[in-house]
Amino acid sequence: MGKSDYVQIQFIIENAKEIGNVQTPDMSDFSVIEGPNQSTGMSITNGNMSQYKGIIFLLQPKKTGTLTIKPATATIDGQLMHSNALQITVHKQSVQGNSNPPGFNPLTDPSWPAAEPQVDMDEVVRPGENVEDKIRKNFFVKVEVSKTVCYLGEPIVATYKLYARLRSDSRVTRHPSLNGFSVYDMVDPSEDRVSVEKINGKNFSVHIIRKTQLIPLQPGDITLDPMELDNNIYLIRADAGSDKKSNQGMGGLLDRLFEPQISGTSFTQHIVLDSKPVIIHVKPLPDAGKPADFNGAVGKYSIQASLNTKEVDTGDAANLSVTVKGSGNLPVINAPTVNWPSNMESYDVNSKENLDKTIAPLSGSKTYTYSFLAAKAGKYTLPPVKLSYFDPASRTYKTTETDSLSIQINNSKKKKHTNIAMVPAKEIASDWTKYAWGSGVFLLVAGTIIFIRRQVKKIAFLNAEKAKLAAELEKAKMTPEVIDPLKASRDLMASGDFTNFYTSINRAIWKAVSDKLQLHPSELNKLNIASGLRTRDWSDEEIIQLNSVLNECEMKLYTPEFNTTDMHRILNSADEIMSKLGQL
Repeated sequence: MGKSDYVQIQFIIENAKEIGNVQTPDMSDFSVIEGPNQSTGMSITNGNMSQYKGIIFLLQPKKTGTLTIKPATATIDGQLMHSNALQITVHKQSVQGNSNPPGFNPLTDPSWPAAEPQVDMDEVVRPGENVEDKIRKNFFVKVEVSKTVCYLGEPIVATYKLYARLRSDSRVTRHPSLNGFSVYDMVDPSEDRVSVEKINGKNFSVHIIRKTQLIPLQPGDITLDPMELDNNIYLIRADAGSDKKSNQGMGGLLDRLFEPQISGTSFTQHIVLDSKPVIIHVKPLPDAGKPADFNGAVGKYSIQASLNTKEVDTGDAANLSVTVKGSGNLPVINAPTVNWPSNMESYDVNSKENLDKTIAPLSGSKTYTYSFLAAKAGKYTLPPVKLSYFDPASRTYKTTETDSLSIQINNSKKKKHTNIAMVPAKEIASDWTKYAWGSGVFLLVAGTIIFIRRQVKKIAFLNAEKAKLAAELEKAKMTPEVIDPLKASRDLMASGDFTNFYTSINRAIWKAVSDKLQLHPSELNKLNIASGLRTRDWSDEEIIQLNSVLNECEMKLYTPEFNTTDMHRILNSADEIMSKLGQL
């Protein structure tokens, strides 16, 4: 750095229950521009919370050369500990990237990174204070939603947050099931997302436990389940009349940053907290103005189409690609309907998504590829492909469409092959007759007798085989073979393959639903499943149970938390679902 530059130094203490006798090193080679300031924060990794405290100084060197900042020391949980030393090389001129303009003041310049606001910790239980009341005011979980009223298919954002002014060890013990929604997480649950928010004039350390987009699958009131945390809260029970006298000097100031000004006895309070349930009112989409080809798209979209070739032979396949771009419930949109010309037929549709799940509503594109062929030669025109969608902002239905496309179908140049194995029966009979007459009457009679005997034996054998096959078929009807669709899942659970267990459950249910409802792969989504099952007299409770199992299996793929109790519970629910599907 240059002599006129500034450097920020931070000393950090992690996961400490008691901190005392904090001593920063001699920094006489620097001018202290700002500090000491306190910084605090927390993080949750794999469901376990850790916290830190730090002190920050903003310094400017007084001279050039290699300057050393020696270790700081502190008594942490009764043990004397020290930090690492730092060496800083100071030049006469400012180093590129660190230079400051004339008149620069880091305390007033808005471009200078400010220290994180100090969290107002409140871990001292004074005489007459109730422990539960203190925890309730200073440590809580809540869920924030972008809106509580939305349309069917309109994404909303739910954010589960932990607010803390107390030190703790916390672990998420129950995630919300989010039944009735398609769920798309916006942040990685293992990432550290910590900020400071002011509530009722006091700064809280805030951790984002989960932030997700929810697409409602059915109208009506749907409840967001609570999230549950198991916590050990570290508190200090103050001794009566034990207020400390203010210490003088830097050492006393640092101690006051880390310790309450009251002496007492530390203790741990165990508590289980959960967020309050939130009700989302999902309005059905209006019937007025609904296009006949509307298939559930909600948001704002555009559509484009292209062909992979402009010319193809009869009997050969070509591909039509239709891309839907925009924002909304893009993942659950079905493949648009293509009005194929006569003598042209589509036999397969694949889809590919490119989504940005970190912004709301979900944005990106979804491309559907239709494979098709034509039976007759000629020039064909594919009519525009339309997409109708509901725009929640204007509360109206809108339609967008592609351009029409042309393709030339030529007669196939492939040669037809003659099956040389097909020989006319008359030629065989003629040859046999000539051979028989040439061999004499005796051979003819002998051959006829042998032939008749063989035919009799053959007929007897075939009759026996038919009787045997009929018996086996009748037995099969009496005792039909029972195929367990969850056998692979049971084997995976028995072998301890937890990750593949949840994948297997998820895949088995999707396949069973697809088979029973006879849904094309492009139509296979939770919205269509819910609609299809309702037409087959499934109750909302049964549909919610199915969605709950699918959502929980999907969630388990992104969390390392596995226990046999949950696995048995999910497997039992999957068994019930398979049994109900078997009755359709």
